[in-house]
Amino acid sequence: MLKLFTDAAVSPKDQLAGAGLVVTGEGIYEQLLFPLPQTTDNHLAELQAFSLALNWVIENKHTEQYLLFYTDSQLVSQSIKKERIKNTDYQPIFASILDSLRALHLYEVIWIPEKENRGADNLAKQSLAKQRKNKKR
Repeated sequence: MLKLFTDAAVSPKDQLAGAGLVVTGEGIYEQLLFPLPQTTDNHLAELQAFSLALNWVIENKHTEQYLLFYTDSQLVSQSIKKERIKNTDYQPIFASILDSLRALHLYEVIWIPEKENRGADNLAKQSLAKQRKNKKR
């Protein structure tokens, strides 16, 4: 079984966004951070963070494992459970997410409060800090 915690952070002032991913399982512990270029919408950033977690699972050939995805985004968790999203701006990435989920054997998407997602949240914020630092150079 793998547990994947995803989160996104957006700084509209700096026009920056980042994602954090924590992966835990037997013999696996990874902390990953990603810049999310040209994203200043928090909901879109959360969807992108979830998509990055899916890509990690597929690229690392863990599709046959039981997967628990944790997110503090109600939009992400509820939309996946309903298999639909209302906002047309999010439909392209959401369609990609649904397509990727079809490659998985068994998974659950679980909403958790922000305070239980601190690891992924810290990584997303680290991504913002790293981008700010690189901008100043």
